[in-house]
Amino acid sequence: MADSDPDPEPPSYSFYLPVIMAPHIYDMVQFMSVDTPEGKGPLYEVMQKIGGHESQARHQTQVVGERFYHTKGNEIKAEWEQLWADDHFIYRGTDTSPGNDQYYTLYASHEDGTPPGSAWSPRFWQVGELYERNPFVVFYYKSDCTVVMNGGSPVSGYQRTWLRFEAFYPSYTFESGITLDNVVELTWLLSPDGNPIESYFYAEGFGLVGWGSSDRGYSYINEEHQPGQRPDNTRETIQCLDATPSLLRRSLLLNTGPLPYDYRVK
Repeated sequence: MADSDPDPEPPSYSFYLPVIMAPHIYDMVQFMSVDTPEGKGPLYEVMQKIGGHESQARHQTQVVGERFYHTKGNEIKAEWEQLWADDHFIYRGTDTSPGNDQYYTLYASHEDGTPPGSAWSPRFWQVGELYERNPFVVFYYKSDCTVVMNGGSPVSGYQRTWLRFEAFYPSYTFESGITLDNVVELTWLLSPDGNPIESYFYAEGFGLVGWGSSDRGYSYINEEHQPGQRPDNTRETIQCLDATPSLLRRSLLLNTGPLPYDYRVK
């Protein structure tokens, strides 16, 4: 009797398990501020295209103590946006760049003695997340720090908006052809499910490098200056702002309803 065939080898099986990746959490300070020994980022030009007109502004992020400033304009009298961070949020205080010889300051409430600053975004968050803000905003004149009046009413009030972490780009090429690494895009919404009104681009090592608006044009980085090639930006000084306490004073008889739409802030 012939030997029986050897037992066939058992079939082999492959098991494929789903790969579950933890969502990446980004630190916004990495993109909005700079970490240099002198506390100043590179100088770069930003091209603005608004209403068929083009203009260029020199930008630089500067760090002073716990505050960091997005400066824009030129080395003599650069307008600025003031920001800072704690372990949870990015805060905004005063912004001197709305135009018309005005600046505005964000507060957490309209109560007497409220210091400037309102949480503007989470410090640590993930792509796709949404954050609601409702700061109390007051517009002032740069000349004497009095409240801006419009039709006999002070320009102040709450502005409820949402910020969305739209995207992270390992590299991003702007219209100028300049490519930057590690760029985040944030969008500003008037309702949680609405279309973006504005977009903001922040790049690691630079800060604010571009923005876009649904109705006011857009901007983008279009030139980088080498170290020492141009003087650093000098932030404009508002004498009355520096000379008076920055706490909110209710004696100003401010409006505490919604901020007029024409004075919207990001």
